[in-house]
Order: sequence, then C-alpha cells, then structure tokens
Amino acid sequence: MRLFVIAGLFATFAGSSAFAQGSYTHHSFCLQSGSSKECAFDSMQQCLAAKKGNKDTCAPNSTPQNH
Repeated sequence: MRLFVIAGLFATFAGSSAFAQGSYTHHSFCLQSGSSKECAFDSMQQCLAAKKGNKDTCAPNSTPQNH
C-alpha cells in the first residue's frame, strides 16, 4: 500500500515539473528599471509603452540558454 502512495506522489511531482518546463515563453525585449529587469515584452513598442520614467530603458533580450 505504501508503494502505491509513494508512486502516486512521484507521478504527481514528475508531471507538474514537465508541465512547467513546457510552458516557457521567451520574450524578445526587457524593461530595465533601476536594478530590476522585466523581460515580458514581445515587441519594442510594448516595452516602450510600459516605461514609467526617463531612466527606464528597453533592450533586446538575450538568447535563451538551454530552452
């Protein structure tokens, strides 16, 4: 009985990590605001529209590693 419980827990965690890896989306542009960096924009126009001040900058996002 314990074996079935352990196997069920393992299957649950294994399935959830596979889903998380499959849902990765690389965005092309990043907004740099002070020391924070948010890479959630698909176009330069989206990034520029999200700027909140003159010190915020938009830049291309680097190529993803291992994805």
